[in-house]
Amino acid sequence: MAEDKAAPNYSVPALEKGLAVLELLARASEPLSLSQISEMMANSTSQLFRTMNCLVESGYVMRDEVHGKYSLTLKLLELANRHSPLKHLLHVANLPMQELAREIRESCHISIIQHGQLLVVGQAESPEKVQITVSVGTSFPLVSTVSGRLLLAAMDENSLSAILEDDEDFRRMPAAERDLFWARIAEIRRSGLSTAVDESFIGLHDTAVLIGNPAVGVTAAIAITQLTASRKRGNPQQVVEALLRCARQINQRAGLTAFDGQPAFAVAQLQQQAERMVSDASA
Repeated sequence: MAEDKAAPNYSVPALEKGLAVLELLARASEPLSLSQISEMMANSTSQLFRTMNCLVESGYVMRDEVHGKYSLTLKLLELANRHSPLKHLLHVANLPMQELAREIRESCHISIIQHGQLLVVGQAESPEKVQITVSVGTSFPLVSTVSGRLLLAAMDENSLSAILEDDEDFRRMPAAERDLFWARIAEIRRSGLSTAVDESFIGLHDTAVLIGNPAVGVTAAIAITQLTASRKRGNPQQVVEALLRCARQINQRAGLTAFDGQPAFAVAQLQQQAERMVSDASA
């Protein structure tokens, strides 16, 4: 009987150690000494000495000549600024979006906030002959759209207040509508999911989840618009779960980690949300 071959090991310990140091310094609130880095990484100072020298010589890390402590330079920021975050996000989102459209037989699209409006920047079309699509380049109001409210809910309070001060649709809202708007924002922040039935057009059901990471300034919404009366497509819970899987795949392909405060989408929450969707659609 032939023995099973061991899986090849492609790890590069020196590179992995260097990347770990960069991530550690990025999280640190102040410069760190070699002994502090050694303790946090559970490596000896002698093991880290050459790694730190290499990072200093390559310009990614600087060493304070007075205290001997290490901190990041601006080289990583410079490299990041040469690389369009949105362009990269759309590139890595293409395949997961195509797979999502094939799985649920519905079109999906990506939107961002630009100049105080919701702007559609990417789309994957359904394989069905009859489909609902949202044209790339189309703009919509922020406060009265599923994706717009989702992106607003992802903002910190100062940024949210600033953008709403300049939003004409929000300023024209009666008090009762504003109360409903804030209740929706609170629900989105709780569940991580933004939905509406018959909002954009009668007979349409919109669902959106977040992709990217607000903590690093890369945020977009991926959404599905489907007919409420369609019997061929997946039920609301299946659609939500597929949308969330797609969002996680996009973030993973983009190299983005979950941001602090991002809700964990428990199955029970999804079931409750799906039940409310069905109830709203049949009302």
